[in-house]
Amino acid sequence: MMGRMDKKDEAFITAVTEAIKQSRKYGDTSEATIRQLAEEAARQHKKPKAAIKAVRARLHSIMAPYLGDPDYDAMAQQLSEAFAAHDEARITQLCLQSLDAHLSTRERLPIMADFYRQIFAVTGQPQAVLDIACALNPLALRWMFPEAGDRYLVNGERLKFYAYDIHEPRINFINHYFQLEGLEPLARVQDVAMHFPQEQADVALFLKEMPRFTRNYGDLGRPLLQALNVRWLVISYPSISTHGGRNLTSRYRDFMHQLINGFNWPITELLFEGELVFVIEKGHRDQ
Repeated sequence: MMGRMDKKDEAFITAVTEAIKQSRKYGDTSEATIRQLAEEAARQHKKPKAAIKAVRARLHSIMAPYLGDPDYDAMAQQLSEAFAAHDEARITQLCLQSLDAHLSTRERLPIMADFYRQIFAVTGQPQAVLDIACALNPLALRWMFPEAGDRYLVNGERLKFYAYDIHEPRINFINHYFQLEGLEPLARVQDVAMHFPQEQADVALFLKEMPRFTRNYGDLGRPLLQALNVRWLVISYPSISTHGGRNLTSRYRDFMHQLINGFNWPITELLFEGELVFVIEKGHRDQ
């Protein structure tokens, strides 16, 4: 963060922030994130045009818009109609279409049911979940909890599903979906690099995001994992590179063990086609 700002600094940062918020590509990003990046750019660039370019470059890396999004308004409307008609097959189809729109969840579709079955076989069925840098993963809810009788009641308690992302339309869409499913709208526009999640849960999911998080925020991954108030961490990595099909398993296994080196956190490794998962028993922060 910058030290005490004079009016000139404040005006510069505000101008950069507003220019990004008015842009078509990044205007739907969390304003707090944009302002933080504008403050950093103001230290390095004297002209607003250069600072705006620098902020856009950082957002391109953080937001990864090239990974894809559905038409959120259209998909929300179709989901509303499917729920109103109690058309379970259509709801499932629309959830799959949403997941297919984003590269990360699209790659998981062939293994999705088995993916969560194996993870929750280790952790137990969670009553509260944190989905960190969630993208569209909350739309996999029905594959996470396929056998819920009164859907999303776990041990008599309604599931709490906290989801965090910095893309505002995505969070609005996820909350709309949660409410259709009878859940609280607990998705939040929150930059987890600026403000670590404080909610307590059984399981935190951080799926295929740690490599980009590390690239954008350096060594912040370790304190983030320390701060999460959960019993279980579920951290995954792509096992094959997107371009070229290079095997990444050994690289990310070594990285993961270095990341939690010194913590007494038992770790279970699960290897799926395309994804390497570490299920880590952390224990609650106050234990």
